[in-house]
Amino acid sequence: MSRLEPGLFRAAGPLSRIGSGRWSPRIAADPISKERTMRTNLATRAGMLGVASAAALALPLAPAQAATAAPQTAAASATAQAVAKPAKWVTLKHQSRRTTFWNPRWDRKYGHRVMQVQARCWGRGRTMYVTFDYRNQYRHWKAMKRATWPCDGRYRYLRVTNAGHKKYGATFSLPVPQTVEYWAQSYG
Repeated sequence: MSRLEPGLFRAAGPLSRIGSGRWSPRIAADPISKERTMRTNLATRAGMLGVASAAALALPLAPAQAATAAPQTAAASATAQAVAKPAKWVTLKHQSRRTTFWNPRWDRKYGHRVMQVQARCWGRGRTMYVTFDYRNQYRHWKAMKRATWPCDGRYRYLRVTNAGHKKYGATFSLPVPQTVEYWAQSYG
């Protein structure tokens, strides 16, 4: 009831009898808000309170009210932040190098369950061999996916869903030195 008008349920004077055995405050002008109080029963009051609280929850808080709002628990605030943030692609690493063999590594962001490595290379009719790896709990690197891409300057990617390991990496192999550019990305 803190968000309702102050004079909404204020009784103005003694109770008067209405109907068969019901008592209600007299309808009189409220000296503070110049409004008239209304006769209500408990069901009507509960309904109005529900509508008022739903309307109050739908409205954003003013900066002054937001500063004085009660702090939430850690679990509630983490849930609220997770709901508030939209999922998006995040670039974890982006590098380029002229090489024949390259083995970059990176960490997965907490909560991101989709990982991908996107890469391209340049070379006249050459082929690049790509392996997408993860490190298991025994600290061994395991290959998740493999691909063979032509070095024509077009982006291609290897993606894995339901990623759960901490460390990921990619291996780029070429027969002769070529320029390779890659992006390690996660979604969440």
